[in-house]
Amino acid sequence: MSAQGLPAHILALFTPRPPPQHLPPCVLKPSVKLSGCAEYVEFFSSDPPPPKEPWESPLERKARRHREKVEAHKSAQKKIIEAYDPHKDPNASGDPFKTLFVGRISYDTTEKKLKREFEVFGSIKKVRMVYDQKGKPRGYAFIEFEHERDLKNAYKQGDGKKIDGRRVMVDVERGRTVEGWLPRRLGGGRGPGRQGKPAKKKQRRLAETVEKAKEKEKEEKAEKKKDKEKEKEKEKEKDKGKERDKDEDRKERGRDKEKEKEKERSREKDREKDKERDKEKKDKDKERKRERSRSRDRDRRK
Repeated sequence: MSAQGLPAHILALFTPRPPPQHLPPCVLKPSVKLSGCAEYVEFFSSDPPPPKEPWESPLERKARRHREKVEAHKSAQKKIIEAYDPHKDPNASGDPFKTLFVGRISYDTTEKKLKREFEVFGSIKKVRMVYDQKGKPRGYAFIEFEHERDLKNAYKQGDGKKIDGRRVMVDVERGRTVEGWLPRRLGGGRGPGRQGKPAKKKQRRLAETVEKAKEKEKEEKAEKKKDKEKEKEKEKEKDKGKERDKDEDRKERGRDKEKEKEKERSREKDREKDKERDKEKKDKDKERKRERSRSRDRDRRK
């Protein structure tokens, strides 16, 4: 088949491509012979290395200063704790078993108002507000009642009482009544104490850990649900299998009953056949006897 008579744009498809461009051969560079450092070991110094200069990063410096500050505070606090004796305090007077501690008091509250608020529970002997060196209130006070029953009523009913817009906290005096008790300023008291807000990174980490814990709980709950569903399905299958077994047992029992009935029927039929045979035998015997008697009669007549 020739390509003559075809248009030019079709003939151009069958034209050969130009030959590839000639490129010179790749020349390999001479490789450099490398040797190890074993030749130069003799030139190294054999003296011991100089001592390492101590260097401290900013974070390590901050941690060290904080540690030193905490240790100095603890050492100073130990001396104060050793010298602390609430029984020798000149300001702490009166019966400690009749004295009530009131905390979280508003700084605007006076002794008169505090006495007026707590006189509801019983007669008060003395009210002592605690002030700092500058004469400003510290936010807590001690109320001494005349009777111990009034102290108990105030302790039970006075906690959370709102005075000047703040809810006060009520407790018994523990400094002179509880052995080994230390106030908050010496590391004792009740509760965790003041806790600063964590940094943003810590908050993020805490949030991430909380989210992860929640996700884990959700996954565990989902797995538990799946396990429960699987157990339910298995129980259903077991129940179905039991029902099938029961049905099969019932069917087998019905078959056995039918077989027994058929056997009884066959027995009855055999019994009836035996009865018929016995009757036939009896009838035959009777006929034979009759024939014998007839033959005897004939012989006699002859």
